[in-house]
Amino acid sequence: MAKFDCENSGFYEVKTTPTARITLTGVQESLLQEAEKNIIWYREHFFGREHQNYLALESPYGPLSVSVVEDCHENNMFVIIRTSQGSEFVVVNAMKIHNPWFRKCLSLPPTIHAIMKQAKPGFLANMKLSLCKSPMLPSALLESEERQIIRSYKFGVCYIGPGQSNEDDMFSTTLEQTSPAFSGFLNFLGETVPLKNWKGYRAGLDVTSDNTGVNSVYTSWQNYEIMFHVAPMLPYNERDTQCLERKRHIGNDIVVIVFHESDEPFQLSSISSNRNHIICLVKPHNEGYKISLACRKDVPAFQPELPEPAVISKDATSRDFLLHILINAERASYKVPVFATQISRTRSVLLYDITERFTS
Repeated sequence: MAKFDCENSGFYEVKTTPTARITLTGVQESLLQEAEKNIIWYREHFFGREHQNYLALESPYGPLSVSVVEDCHENNMFVIIRTSQGSEFVVVNAMKIHNPWFRKCLSLPPTIHAIMKQAKPGFLANMKLSLCKSPMLPSALLESEERQIIRSYKFGVCYIGPGQSNEDDMFSTTLEQTSPAFSGFLNFLGETVPLKNWKGYRAGLDVTSDNTGVNSVYTSWQNYEIMFHVAPMLPYNERDTQCLERKRHIGNDIVVIVFHESDEPFQLSSISSNRNHIICLVKPHNEGYKISLACRKDVPAFQPELPEPAVISKDATSRDFLLHILINAERASYKVPVFATQISRTRSVLLYDITERFTS
């Protein structure tokens, strides 16, 4: 029996890979976010070393910064270009950068436009850049990247029982109607915590008066906080046929886990929220779980790959693998235009603040 019914859904099922393995190898590297990679590269080649930072408050790319440092040992120039679309790293052979004889006679380095002409031809043509000599700017640039690191995630968790197959079924199920296997899976994901007076990441749940349920499931993993919106734990009113309270939370989750104990394929076309971009189907299988993934068609591929067969155990390594793939699945969704625009807007605001402060 098919796991997903993808017809007319706008989703595709992620293919398994025979050579993939459930392992922790490289987990830290593949969990690094773009902002973290930017920080590492900047710290390694720039921070604490003499370098130049150029700013532009207005450009065809919005506010931007360009950082340049010379590596005399390797005879290279390292360049970081920061725009609202992200950061780009370029290494340029210093010997290929044109520097007029009179600048050489005065021991002056090549101009920023000469460097950029070699590093990224045409990018800064006729654009005015201001050299900023403030010793506070490198720290401000690092702080800007650090503010873009996402340390907390929220994932939906729903239950599909025997004979059920769609979104309406999973939102109308109460906790009492779920199975012991589902309870075991929640324990596998994290710790059931009382919401009242909860001090950790709450993912929009009410922590003062139990308006969004009494308990939820939470975990801290690899320096990330994850709160699970568990549909059967959220308030349910039989008169609310649309289950609006549950959809208010899970409908805003990019990743939704569906614990599947039905022989019917899950109907992806029943997913009504445009924000749900990843559906992770988890099916009890022998002493573990069988994993299937479906993504909206504009979500790019991500790591780690699903092995063939995509079966995990109930051990710590398998749990790490599942959380790893859920986090990276959400991050892949950030590249979808609707989310990428939001991220670009945030980055633009941060860059604008820096360029305005340090060019005024």
